[in-house]
Amino acid sequence: MTVAGRPRLWTADYAVTLLGTVGFFSSFFYLLSVLPDYIDEIGGAKWQVGVVVGGFNIVPIALRPFAGRWSDRGHRKRLMRIGLVSMAASLGLMVFSADIASLFVLRVVQGVGAALYPTASASMVAELSPLSRRGEGLGFFGMSTGIAQTLTPAIGVAVAAAWGFDAVFLIAAGTAALTLLLTQRVHEPPVAPSRPGASGTLFPRQALFPMSIFMTVTFSFAATSTFLPLLGDERGLGNVGLFFLVSGASSVVARPIAGSASDRFGRIPVVLPGLALTAVAMWLLALAHGPPLLLASGLVAGVGLAAAHTGLLALAIDRVEDSARGRATAVLQLAWDISGVGGGIVLGVIASALSVAAVYWFAGVLLIGGIAWLLLGEAVRATRLRVEAARRDPVEAAGTDQTRR
Repeated sequence: MTVAGRPRLWTADYAVTLLGTVGFFSSFFYLLSVLPDYIDEIGGAKWQVGVVVGGFNIVPIALRPFAGRWSDRGHRKRLMRIGLVSMAASLGLMVFSADIASLFVLRVVQGVGAALYPTASASMVAELSPLSRRGEGLGFFGMSTGIAQTLTPAIGVAVAAAWGFDAVFLIAAGTAALTLLLTQRVHEPPVAPSRPGASGTLFPRQALFPMSIFMTVTFSFAATSTFLPLLGDERGLGNVGLFFLVSGASSVVARPIAGSASDRFGRIPVVLPGLALTAVAMWLLALAHGPPLLLASGLVAGVGLAAAHTGLLALAIDRVEDSARGRATAVLQLAWDISGVGGGIVLGVIASALSVAAVYWFAGVLLIGGIAWLLLGEAVRATRLRVEAARRDPVEAAGTDQTRR
């Protein structure tokens, strides 16, 4: 069906999937600004903050690729429901966690939800979005995570201050439970047929390069989610939940714009400024000694993440066959998991050996490296495509760059 000459994007299933994504990520983001302080309250060391906050990423590293394959086989809705159950149960049980060991175990259980739900819901959105509006559809998907990030970290801080950490855990668990009820209304689309001889690998080769670029972004956001509360205490930055409020708000606005722009101009012209803006945001945090730079960095970080994530997710899905969209989504999202585990450990060492501010200088430099890697990879790919086109048809070679995304 088309609307005013364009394929229809906004269907009931698409809208409910986005609302469910808001609910899932809200249950996660309530903890974003309070968990490091809770770990500190129960006697955790700085290095344990990185381990526990990033601990839930251990399960997704192993589980997410299989979630991508199961999504491609038509189990998206089932995976979304299992993910929500694991989140609701583990968040509720955090009320009884009074030591680092039990808290770490519950974070690992939350990793099941972090692996299953985002992979399945992103794959669902990719299936529900028309090809010519895929970037836009994925932009609104990213916007749904931004809405959650905009509101819930600051709410978590306020609730913890008023009623304690247990109240935050219970609100997060209740949000996941309500989202489970909402998800029941989604109708899953049919499974895309596989091309004869198509690869069934868990890690589609075409999606690995976009994932390697996205890792520079996720590594930088591991720095904010893990160590920003500590930087705020050290420098008197105030309620650091406002960073996530501003970055989430700017991301909400920027994601659909970035998605539409990537449909029109290509993925790479959207990704490059996204990487550069995220680097600037990290350096602003390194320089921040008060709320103004904290808020400015949040604004820039939100726009940067919106452009980089939307463009790279669409790029990864573009470059695989239709029957591998779930696996492409899983591969790209593995960047969050790898950075969550490795970033927490590496950045924890940097924070302990140098300073918390050094974490953000390092993250910015890494993003500049991501820009260089993207430009090099696209140049190599363009050369390879020209050579392959020339072998098939010398006339076709001249037009290869015109059709390449």
